Amino acid sequence: PPGCTKEARQVLNDAAYAAGLGDNVQVVNAAACIATAYKRKFPDGRFGSQDKEDTSEEKEKDDEKSHRVTLVVDMGHAQTSVSVLKFSDGKHATSGEDNKDNSGEDDNDHSRPMEILASTCHKSLGAGSVDVQLWNHFLSTLPAFSGSSIKPSSKSGQRLLDACQKLKHLLSQLPDGKVTVENIVNDQDVPIQCTRSTLVELCESEKASLSNLIESTLKQALEKNSNGIDNESQTKMVIESIEILGGGCRIPMFQNAIRQALKNTNVAEMSTKLQQDGSGTEEMILSRSLDDTSVALGAAVLGDTTTSLGKQQQWVMMKNMTSTSNSFFEGEEPSSPSANHEEYRQQLYNEEKRMAALDEEIALKGEIRNKLEAHVLQMRSAKHGKYSSLLPDATQLDEHLEQVDDWLFSEEADDANLTDMQSKLDSTIAKTNEMCSAYLQAVKDEQEAKDRQMEEEAKQAQAEAAAAGGDEDEEDHDNRRLPKKRRMEIVMKNKAEANELFSDGNYRHAAARYTKALTHCAKFVDLSPEDLEEVKGVKLSLNLNLALAYFKLEKFDQSLRVCNEALELDDKSVKALYRRATVFYEKKRWDDAIKDLQTASGVAPDDKAIKKLQQKVDLQIKRQKAKEKKMAQKMFG
Repeated sequence: PPGCTKEARQVLNDAAYAAGLGDNVQVVNAAACIATAYKRKFPDGRFGSQDKEDTSEEKEKDDEKSHRVTLVVDMGHAQTSVSVLKFSDGKHATSGEDNKDNSGEDDNDHSRPMEILASTCHKSLGAGSVDVQLWNHFLSTLPAFSGSSIKPSSKSGQRLLDACQKLKHLLSQLPDGKVTVENIVNDQDVPIQCTRSTLVELCESEKASLSNLIESTLKQALEKNSNGIDNESQTKMVIESIEILGGGCRIPMFQNAIRQALKNTNVAEMSTKLQQDGSGTEEMILSRSLDDTSVALGAAVLGDTTTSLGKQQQWVMMKNMTSTSNSFFEGEEPSSPSANHEEYRQQLYNEEKRMAALDEEIALKGEIRNKLEAHVLQMRSAKHGKYSSLLPDATQLDEHLEQVDDWLFSEEADDANLTDMQSKLDSTIAKTNEMCSAYLQAVKDEQEAKDRQMEEEAKQAQAEAAAAGGDEDEEDHDNRRLPKKRRMEIVMKNKAEANELFSDGNYRHAAARYTKALTHCAKFVDLSPEDLEEVKGVKLSLNLNLALAYFKLEKFDQSLRVCNEALELDDKSVKALYRRATVFYEKKRWDDAIKDLQTASGVAPDDKAIKKLQQKVDLQIKRQKAKEKKMAQKMFG
């Protein structure tokens, strides 16, 4: 932000170095980025294209372009910055080649770079200040909170603060609002309500701070704009545009505070264009031409000196750095690292690498754990499969799987390193292979036979497509009567791609691929009863994976819908029942969740994941009943 200290900039440079970005890092303040983004959007100013239509009276007031400025107010959650921008008085001193963009054409639209006349920052004023005022108001006035020891750092305090934030959002749109704070005092819900007028009274100090910030910034801008000018009338600043951005500027009382501060100031005049909105009112126009992405856009342009605009804005930065401390590079540049500091930076870099390696190890351990859980579930399901007769004694296999399950939920597993986890996975699979060799061989032979059949059908389909002159890679929107093998090949290709996307955490694209695979499952034709069962199994697997992807995306309604479709295929699917129960848990539908868990437990009574979720649901039901009991006592004495 503007006013950033040398120490803070050094810390940021050190963090960039630790992250592997090296020493060649530029740190610019947000005002510089906003100015660059504004210049990129309006090369000649907000109303530059309308100069030819100005009346003589307007020209008399606004004609001096060097004194026409733009005011930018950026109120975020925790801090607020105000900047005054104007176009630089001349073109930047670069060669003719530098005035050409990558296409080789002159980039005259950006001939006058944007300059910052002043930029200030209030580091404790923002939309969050409103939440705090409401928090203090309710805590001191509501009888329900009297005698309570609610602190900002407590869970109850955070719940109250979250409710105050929701109430603030309501009051930004409505004249009054009401929100209920759940389980805040003795597990009871407390309603809070407020009117917009009350909120305005509570935030008088915040409004005053914003007004003072705007006034002080305008005075700094006037002082800089007056340097070297003797005639006071020539130093007049005319604000031609007021740009607001940030969540705080969406609050009506702060918008009114901005307008009032500019009406009261004698430092600058308002352009007549600020009332020309066609509404017939005299209300000052607050523009939203910039948004929360403008800082990132400006930073990207400033960092790219291959463009004309980037070069010109860099030139203004260097000019300001030699003439004033209020520059694009606000504050002093970090000094070159000393020998001791260089050693410290290297330590940061090494520590970051160590933590990154630790994160990778944790992720790999999670993958191994998932493989162990999947292996246990797969082998338990094998007892109900096609080759179950080839499995060893049920007691022996159950004992083996139970030992693995117990280990997964033990402290030994929690403390295991990556080597231990991999060793456990290898030994588990080795023992399973030894115990179930006949079963696994039968499954392998069946899969190889299917693969050979698929290859033959794929070759035949390719030959048919080539003879017909079609595109064999055209998968989408085709209604061809492909052989079962060829269609299955397309389905499995999409499923494999979806699995890879899912494992990388790209759940949205994985969901799209699973959906695409399911659409191809609907295009099989002339299937035998055995083929129908195979396709049904593939569709079940795809629906289960899709439901999990939606769950990861927190799209619980979609996840529930897909779980229902999976259970239509197999109403005894343990995975589908468990997955739907987890969705019901998130949606707080405890009774529905317990029904699915009871059904799943009947199919897989030893499944530890089911038992664990049952305990969580039982606890929630117990809490709900206790809450209902207290409410009944309150209502009926």
